[in-house]
Amino acid sequence: MKKIIQYSITAAVLCSLVGFIAVKLNSNKKEVEEKVYHKDPNIKATVQADTIQYTPFTETAAFLGSFAPDREVVIASESTGKVVKINVREGSQVSAGSLIAQLDTDLLQAQLQSALANYDNAALTLRRYEQAINGVTKLQIDNARTQMLTDKAQIDQLRKQINMCSIKAPFSGIITSKNFELGAVVSAGAQMAQLTDISRLKLEISVPERNIMQFRKEQAITVLTDVYPDEKFQGHVDMIAAKADASHNYTVKILVTNNAATALKAGMYGRISFNDVKTKEAISIPRSALVGSSSRPQVFVVVNGIAKLRDIQTGGSNETIIQVTSGLQPGEIVATGGLINLTEGSKVNIAK
Repeated sequence: MKKIIQYSITAAVLCSLVGFIAVKLNSNKKEVEEKVYHKDPNIKATVQADTIQYTPFTETAAFLGSFAPDREVVIASESTGKVVKINVREGSQVSAGSLIAQLDTDLLQAQLQSALANYDNAALTLRRYEQAINGVTKLQIDNARTQMLTDKAQIDQLRKQINMCSIKAPFSGIITSKNFELGAVVSAGAQMAQLTDISRLKLEISVPERNIMQFRKEQAITVLTDVYPDEKFQGHVDMIAAKADASHNYTVKILVTNNAATALKAGMYGRISFNDVKTKEAISIPRSALVGSSSRPQVFVVVNGIAKLRDIQTGGSNETIIQVTSGLQPGEIVATGGLINLTEGSKVNIAK
């Protein structure tokens, strides 16, 4: 009986405590709601607005790309041999024809000396046969001449092999990688170094189908970079792709001459822009009217004094206005200023 009384008292206390907490939370909620700002639905927001109409549109077409070397090649060994001399290191500036590495040619030199001796002997034998009055047949003369030609071909072959052991730069540039060391034995075809020429660079940009006709071969182009914001680099169109990619974009390569004062490097970004690309009349809005995100652009359309949020599709743009390809019609009113206080269904007053 005592336990039943104790349980009853405990349950009553718990119920009282829960009730007290509920009353307190409800009271706090009312206090918070009283302090929260509630917009008066009868107050009108003052906005600036424009009436939509077709107007001539001047588009700024900008293209961003990266610089690539004008020439770049992997230098490989044409022969098999031991490296006995290294003339470069990574980052070295080399000129066309300069020695990069030398392979051992001692054995080839010995073979060349033997071939030279054989050639001299064959030439002497031929002269003796030709000067002999009698006792020499035409067959002997022909064989001597053939031997001399064979020895001459062997000499040329050995000289070629010796020359191939001197690995040289095919053009001027910078050694951007080196894959061998002194004493290493390399085989024919082994990749030994990479040579990069950045005396001229190619800016590679991707141009949409609607803009590709703005480019022509050898057209002069001004190129800008973020690395040298105050510098303008002069280039010309070197290549326009004859075939588009899957996104209907065309690769355009612009050749730019590099210089020591403001040296560009392969991989840097560059950009070009056309500021006066005129299109036919189109619907356009000020940039200030745009709300939403780049993936879902929106504007506030004023209908009977009420702001309506509407999705639109945008096209080209310049510094001040954006072309609208769908979502708006001529004669509609679009809010262009004072948008910070606007929400869907807000009452508005258009400033005069």
